[in-house]
Amino acid sequence: MVGLEVARQAGGSPRRPTAVWAAAGAWAGSLVTVTVGLVLGGGNPSPYLLVDSVQGLVYPAVGGLVAARRPRNPVGWLLVGIGAAHGLDVLTGALLLRGVPLAAWAENWLWFPGLGTLTAVLPFVVPDGRPPGRRWRPFLLLSAGTVGLATLVAMAQPTIQGRPGELLTNPVGVPGAAAAVGPAFVLYLTCSVVAVASFVRRWMTSDRDMRRALLPVLVAVVVVVLALVTVKAVQELGGGPAAGPLVQAVVLPLIPVSVAVSVLRHRLFDIELVLRRSVVYLVLAVLLGAVYAALIFVTTGLLRHRFPTVPVTVATVGVALGFAPLRTVVQRAVSRVLFGDRDDPYAVLSALGHRLAAARRPGGALDGVTELVCRTLRVPAASLVGRNGTVVAATGTLPPAALRLPIVIDGEEEGELLVAPRAPGETFGRRDRELLEDLARSAGPALRSDRLAAELRRSRERLVAAREEERRRLRRDLHDGLGPALAAITLQLDVAEAQLTRDIRAAGELLAEVRRSAAHVVADMRRVVSDLRPAELDDLGLPAALDRVAERISPGGPAVSVRCAPLPALSAAVEVAAYRIVQEAVTNAVRHSGARRVTVDVAARDGELTVCVQDDGTGLRPDAVPGVGTESMRERAAELGGAVDTRSRAAGGTQVAARLPLEPR
Repeated sequence: MVGLEVARQAGGSPRRPTAVWAAAGAWAGSLVTVTVGLVLGGGNPSPYLLVDSVQGLVYPAVGGLVAARRPRNPVGWLLVGIGAAHGLDVLTGALLLRGVPLAAWAENWLWFPGLGTLTAVLPFVVPDGRPPGRRWRPFLLLSAGTVGLATLVAMAQPTIQGRPGELLTNPVGVPGAAAAVGPAFVLYLTCSVVAVASFVRRWMTSDRDMRRALLPVLVAVVVVVLALVTVKAVQELGGGPAAGPLVQAVVLPLIPVSVAVSVLRHRLFDIELVLRRSVVYLVLAVLLGAVYAALIFVTTGLLRHRFPTVPVTVATVGVALGFAPLRTVVQRAVSRVLFGDRDDPYAVLSALGHRLAAARRPGGALDGVTELVCRTLRVPAASLVGRNGTVVAATGTLPPAALRLPIVIDGEEEGELLVAPRAPGETFGRRDRELLEDLARSAGPALRSDRLAAELRRSRERLVAAREEERRRLRRDLHDGLGPALAAITLQLDVAEAQLTRDIRAAGELLAEVRRSAAHVVADMRRVVSDLRPAELDDLGLPAALDRVAERISPGGPAVSVRCAPLPALSAAVEVAAYRIVQEAVTNAVRHSGARRVTVDVAARDGELTVCVQDDGTGLRPDAVPGVGTESMRERAAELGGAVDTRSRAAGGTQVAARLPLEPR
């Protein structure tokens, strides 16, 4: 049941119940074996009884989890076997202390199958259960055979170690087996080196996903090796307490745990947390070990003869006092290397503020945002996407599974900040997301400023294009309309002049025709001039001109009323924009809303001219698309730095509200 429950927590119901029960049975057997061994050996325990006991419990538990989830992967079963060997070693060690004869024989060789499998076989098959290539398969078979052969050599030794200082005759010993110990040990070391080489080869030739799977194993091995070397060095330098078994009991379980993480890759553990803490405690162990060794070395030379226990005491106290502050410093340094400035959001936001303030060209600040995100958070790529979906700034190449953070200003989505994960399949933690959201909010004004600057450039381009188009139209009207008309009048005058001496009546008729032609020319001229700027504005001013608009609409349409507060002197551009916006808004109300009444309010306040046109018609449809007239009003206001808002009224009808700055922006 234990194995079944573990398998379910690891990712769903197991597909092979036999494997689950086998793994659970192996762990239960090891638990019983270790428990019995500890009970029997409690009176006079061996220093390494704790090491074997911990491994006899951890290896079968972790191996059973792997075997239950990956029954066809031999890695889980190898871990179970290694743990079983350690569990049996605990039991035989306890029986040896109790004086059981065969226990001495078993104790002399049971330790090796687990160690040999761990160092000479397991590196070949982590994490997928297969060697890194076909060329490595013979070496794997050779290593497995070597472990078995070395175990047989150990079993067949003529003499065996009994209790401490006691040599016994092996009841199943083989004469001459002692001579095979040296060659078997050399072969075993060679196979272990080849096994490690296969692991290194797999690392160097694999893709990023496989390297990420192997990384926990690599970190665990480095931590174990450095921890054991540090303890050994401390003991050799200062003769400190025999902490070797305790340290082994603490660090050796890192290996099966890391192997399980590598094989399953189901985020049974927080990879980021494991990685960071592993590196932190690795660096911390090295530093504290160096401090401990240095303190013992110095104090031993000074006080060894008078106070033999003082060096160890001083070193222990020094390490204890320095652990907490040193751990904080190391953890910050490691976190900065692995995850950037995530733990110091103020520094990141301050750097972003300086980068935005130092921008020398439009859009340059946004390039700095993406570069800053990548540098400070150690992410491979980031980009800023504008409101219309265009990429305005990018650093690196984004994968499809990038994190998307909307940038919202004043309730409107201005764009998105897209950030690539640090590694494929990795997700950002809570602190990462909070900092990225703060960065997105801080970059929002710069993104809006860039959009407005782009719109201003496009507006200026449209103004230039409109001016040139207006000049072209004027030239066409003058050339194609007024020019021929004036030429015709000139010809008619010449004919009339010639008729004056022969036929005064005909000359009079020609002059009447000339008068009518001249009237048409004057009308055309007025039309051209009116298209440039409404004459009513120059003749009457804005308030009276708006009254004329209302008068032209009211007789056959809805009642239009104009309320115009006292206005300051307005620029020609503001007058024309206000006049055209009112003209277009009233026309839309007459044509589309079915209104019976239209109200126009014009006032100047807070440096702006406000124009509000309201009707009591049907209002805007939810699916209504802005037409040419609405876009024209918006463009006229935007050209002056203003804005137009068109919406349905709560009381019914439509409202068009325009804000035009009195001074150009």
